[in-house]
Amino acid sequence: MNLTNQFLIATPDMQDARFHRAVILICEHNEHGALGININQPSDVQFDEILESLQIDEDSLFKPEQFVYEGGPVNTQCGFILHQSDKPAELEFESSIQVSETINLTTSKDIIRAIANNQFKQNWLMSLGCSTWDSGQLEQEVADHAWLIAASKDDLVFNHSNDRWDQALALIGIQAHQLSADIGHA
Repeated sequence: MNLTNQFLIATPDMQDARFHRAVILICEHNEHGALGININQPSDVQFDEILESLQIDEDSLFKPEQFVYEGGPVNTQCGFILHQSDKPAELEFESSIQVSETINLTTSKDIIRAIANNQFKQNWLMSLGCSTWDSGQLEQEVADHAWLIAASKDDLVFNHSNDRWDQALALIGIQAHQLSADIGHA
């Protein structure tokens, strides 16, 4: 099972309150484990605060209209930027991995500088922190009915709506009222 570029959608069986109604884009999944970014939990941090803390001056025309999200409970002091790209990750920014043909994940300051200086015009989403799983852990959580899986959609990653959980469920033909805490149990 390789869940790279798939959405994990928290079910009512999710025991960890940090992932209540979570929608996580899995950015990397291999025999060593998995890494994902929760795309639907805005944080209290503003993008201009990130720029200030990194001592990055912004272009006077720069108007950050996007939230900073809580990407997960791991490395919460680190910024992770999901962004659209038509280039392989290694050709665009430092410290990037390719999630799909159209999405990369970057953790270096060069993309933050490009955004602040209006040099990056693609869609992007910044999170503080990420979600990680050890080898076999994610597969067990899926088997335990903590997560539903859906193919990712770029527009859901970057649309910044308040109902991403409902929209992610709709990708697999489910409405929230159809779920119960007893999903998958006989």
